Amino acid sequence: MKKSIIITSALMSCFLLTACGSQSSSSSKQSSSHSSSKAVAKASTSKKQSVASSSSSASQTQKYTDEEYAMMGFLKQDGQDIDNLLNNSIQNMNWKQSGNTYAIDFGAHTTTMTVNKDSVTVTYDASDSSLGHMGTQNAHKTYTKEELANQFGTDKAKIDQALGHNSSSSSSSSTQDQNLTQQASSILYYGANKLNNEEFKNCYDFAVKNSRLAVSKVTDDKGNTLYHLAPGELDSYIAYSVDSDGMIHFYKTTPTDSGEIGTASQKDINSFVSSQKATDQVNQLANAAKVYGN
Repeated sequence: MKKSIIITSALMSCFLLTACGSQSSSSSKQSSSHSSSKAVAKASTSKKQSVASSSSSASQTQKYTDEEYAMMGFLKQDGQDIDNLLNNSIQNMNWKQSGNTYAIDFGAHTTTMTVNKDSVTVTYDASDSSLGHMGTQNAHKTYTKEELANQFGTDKAKIDQALGHNSSSSSSSSTQDQNLTQQASSILYYGANKLNNEEFKNCYDFAVKNSRLAVSKVTDDKGNTLYHLAPGELDSYIAYSVDSDGMIHFYKTTPTDSGEIGTASQKDINSFVSSQKATDQVNQLANAAKVYGN
């Protein structure tokens, strides 16, 4: 009887040990499975966040066209904002495209912008302090699309306005001519009445009397442009040029005496015309003007 009890006790102990071992193993497997699931879920979440971040960044840089990025690059390098461009120098802006490279000039030195995948490289003429004017050696600056978008992104509508002003369509070309004749007429008035220059006075008087004004655009081999003004076919020996920042230079070009006679911004010229109540006169002359040259 005692032997039977001992055997039974031993069997029960073995059974309990086996059950405990099985339960422990099961718990361990469940814990390991849970940890593995958490790790997979965490990795999946991290990957989704990374993809979302990359997608957001890509979306930011894809919001703008290459042409818009090119204009942003020019504005960044030139140090001016789009408002200044639209208000002061848009009439003289020449914009060209060749593949992913864009070129801009205002009748003088040309700046080019090459649009790459993530950046814009701007090539321009660096100033030479020893010469006192723009140099002839090209300098380069590269800006990321991200920094350009951050600085100029809110000006997209105005940038499009500037670019639309220089489209290759015939209607845009006509608009450019109208803007140029408007500018030329106001500059002629300013030179005659504010600068009080005799050559500008003679040209203005004849132009108003005959309702004729010729604006001849002449660009030399170095890319410098002069706008010559004359009352029809007569040579009045006057001209002007426009810097990229909108500053206008007045010249007399007589055979015996030539040179710069003054400067003014388009804003100052427009203010003077308005103060003299001469807006209608200037507009009438602009309507009678014609543009010639390259």
